[in-house]
Amino acid sequence: MTSLTRWRPRRNLLDIHREMDRVFDDIFRPFEDFFSPARYREWDDRAWLPAVDVLEADDHVEIRAEVPGLSEKDVHVSVTDNVLTLKGEKTQEKSENGENYHRVERSYGSFQRSFTLPRNLQAENTVASFKNGVLTVSIPKVEEVKPKEIQISVE
Repeated sequence: MTSLTRWRPRRNLLDIHREMDRVFDDIFRPFEDFFSPARYREWDDRAWLPAVDVLEADDHVEIRAEVPGLSEKDVHVSVTDNVLTLKGEKTQEKSENGENYHRVERSYGSFQRSFTLPRNLQAENTVASFKNGVLTVSIPKVEEVKPKEIQISVE
């Protein structure tokens, strides 16, 4: 025996309409909070973070951070309690000649990136260098303690 279902076009259209409203609400609700004035000010203060590569070699770990437009005096590197911290600030250029910017796409502001270091590194021997807008921080590994064999003499 087959059962028949009555087709109710108006009800089906209302159901589809409600479902579409729910989908769009779910999609755009996070943006309402994101673009609120308070949230925008918070985001504007942290306008950018440098892109970072972390690599491991046999004898050291290296962190390379892209900091275009900064010089070595604008970037600070510190290691405290096995946490490497990179800090800096990129200030926006001011127009002194009465020029008006029509478009500003570059990011400005202060940044801070922190990385928890593994215990097998010699944090006190950290070396940082700066070349062509790339900060390179190199941290040597602790030499592994090799087991010492002791000969047993038989008497």
